[in-house]
Amino acid sequence: MKRNDDSTSCVAFLRLRTAILEDYSYRDLRGVDWKRRFGRFGPALRSSRTAEDFARQAARLLSAAQDIHLWLRVENQTVPTYRRFAQRNVDLLLLPKVIPRWRQHNEVVASGKFPDGIVYLCLRAWPAGTPQRLRPAHRLLREAAVTRRPLVIDVRANSGGAEPLAAHFAGCFVRRPVCYAKHLTLRTGALRGPIYRRLKPNRAGPHYRGRVAVLIGPGTVSSCESFAMMMRQAPGCKLVGQRTAGASGNPKPVDLGNGVVAFIPSWQDLDLEGACIEGRGIAPDIEVKPRLPSSRACNGPSIEGRCMVPSTPGTRHSTPDTRHSSSDPVLAAALEFLRR
Repeated sequence: MKRNDDSTSCVAFLRLRTAILEDYSYRDLRGVDWKRRFGRFGPALRSSRTAEDFARQAARLLSAAQDIHLWLRVENQTVPTYRRFAQRNVDLLLLPKVIPRWRQHNEVVASGKFPDGIVYLCLRAWPAGTPQRLRPAHRLLREAAVTRRPLVIDVRANSGGAEPLAAHFAGCFVRRPVCYAKHLTLRTGALRGPIYRRLKPNRAGPHYRGRVAVLIGPGTVSSCESFAMMMRQAPGCKLVGQRTAGASGNPKPVDLGNGVVAFIPSWQDLDLEGACIEGRGIAPDIEVKPRLPSSRACNGPSIEGRCMVPSTPGTRHSTPDTRHSSSDPVLAAALEFLRR
């Protein structure tokens, strides 16, 4: 364990203080008196003898932000400053029982198909490090585009990832560039922007022209909230479910020089009307009140906890018990919309 002297810890403390006061995009969101808080935790941080101890003290200091996108890293260890626990509006253990022709392609993509031709896709993440895991979703989207079958995209348990991957998929649903969101940045203490974010058509992918229902809720987090805003611009698409998590920060690393790297949110994510997403989320077009039993709902930290469907890749469930379909009211509302 590497030990730090007082001067190294003092420099790290000053770098962290500057980063929060001048570049943390949500600095003022929850009314935290940051100068007072740094004054309170300053002695412990400046006297920290190891990077691990500094990170623990810094996490306590930063916990007042209640921001899952504000965290620290020591070597390969992530030190969160805040853990968000939310009850998702989807029962992942129930899905294989109510989705006909269920197939778990991998830990990110699952699919199914209803007798009337409606295609179901469950997307659990936008995996930056392994984008190939989305290939089954793109293949199924291409097939649905050819047959023009209605489509359900379930992102109620999607905690985010790489927004460009989300845009690559959503680009199959638009024929021209469209604005879907905007953001502000905080630099050297001053807000700058807004900067408009545009969704471009995916020229290499299929162009889907059918009706789409995107299922969202409290487990739809970060870059997947951007995906929801993208899909809102697609013709024939409705967002169904509950408000999303309201957590989007685009964090950037700040090396504190003592073995600790702080990840600081760099933007205020806004919808097209200029409302901040953080702490508010994206409202659905069709709101559905949850009726899932608490014992079956999946609870856990948005950025670390995962409640996986107990199916191995390639598993098929060809005879679901459709008597339980009413147990997923969000899915039922989406199917009703698509069948009108």
